Amino acid sequence: MLSYYLKLALISFKRAPSLYFLVILTLSIGVGLLSANLALVNSMGSDPIPDKSDRVFHVSMNTWPDDQPGAEPMHILRYRDARKITESGIPEHSAVFYASGVYARDAESKSLTRYDSAVRATTPGFFPLTQAPFAYGSAFKRSSGMEVVIGDDLNQKIFAGANSVGKTLELNGELLTIVGVLKPWLLRPLFYHATEGRAFNATDDIYVPLETSIDLGWPIHARSSTTEENGSVGNSRDKNVYYLQAWVELPVKNNLQAFQDYLDHYSQTLKDAGEHPLAIRNEIDDVNSWLLKLKVVDQKVLAFTLASVLFLCVCVFNASSLLLSRFHAGKFEVGLRRAVGASNRHMLMQGLMESVLVGLIAGVLALALSWLFLKFSAKFLPDLSNIAVLEPKILLSGVLLALVTAIASALYPLYRASRYTISAELK
Repeated sequence: MLSYYLKLALISFKRAPSLYFLVILTLSIGVGLLSANLALVNSMGSDPIPDKSDRVFHVSMNTWPDDQPGAEPMHILRYRDARKITESGIPEHSAVFYASGVYARDAESKSLTRYDSAVRATTPGFFPLTQAPFAYGSAFKRSSGMEVVIGDDLNQKIFAGANSVGKTLELNGELLTIVGVLKPWLLRPLFYHATEGRAFNATDDIYVPLETSIDLGWPIHARSSTTEENGSVGNSRDKNVYYLQAWVELPVKNNLQAFQDYLDHYSQTLKDAGEHPLAIRNEIDDVNSWLLKLKVVDQKVLAFTLASVLFLCVCVFNASSLLLSRFHAGKFEVGLRRAVGASNRHMLMQGLMESVLVGLIAGVLALALSWLFLKFSAKFLPDLSNIAVLEPKILLSGVLLALVTAIASALYPLYRASRYTISAELK
């Protein structure tokens, strides 16, 4: 019977190709637009490091030295506060870093072409904490030294993707040796620097030891605050210059309270010394809690997703109206089939078969349209390029959504068709 229903469905398509084309196009536009928005929301709200997101924590402290009422726990720390974190033996890994930027070129190349590169000046614990994937070499072992790790994009630009370990880079006139090259690495969101609107930026091009970057005076390319008149990076170690971010990995839940007590005790020593006029407030947030606190999921995208749901409802209503006209025009055929023995159940099964075929075709077309919508979004809004990705679960949900909407749009027309009397249908 299924093959028979399929044959009848194909005959119906041939009899009214324009109508079914409009139905399929209507549903595919609605489903495609909603799938594109769901893909953006899925990328924005995804867990960037699911293996251990509940064990990796961001550290915020309020060690501001002035009695400033608005000084909440800041996500940026002074050098000596950050050093206190790295000196703690409680975390399994700790990472202290800041964002900078340099112009990079192959020191051995005859070309003078330089590439504007994003720099992460960091301690070595950054790499195991973030699970940075290495293609060649390894991470640097100390927070000082003229060594760097580079990302895949920069390696492709300068060394055509080859193993560049041991090569020398010229960075703002300084020569540093490459000790590691990362594989293509995309974090959605970029949890380790989700502030300042960077949650959906690409990972960095260059990773350099923190102390080396400070010694070289590479500038801060992110938020910073200071109470000093000359608060530059080069002389920040003993000054109230806030620019470093800190993350720790605590593999045991009991360590969380121990680390909290460690931070509070440190703040208390500052208060006892008269350097901490504010109330002690140190906050530790795991990856997902931190991203939730920063509201990385854009409210405008959520609002547009809701609008897409409403638009899909309109599409279903329009598709249902078209199918209703189709069933009304074909009621003589329905009456004839019922007169020769077809039951309402048989007519329902045939209608559902047509709906499933419409849904499958609309689903495939919707996926293509959602891909186009994402491409256009990334073209006009480059900040979305790293999150405009159709993951397998979004593809599957798009097809299922098309099937559901196709069946939903046919339910009322099928109900109306089942209410006709045979005598009225055959007149």
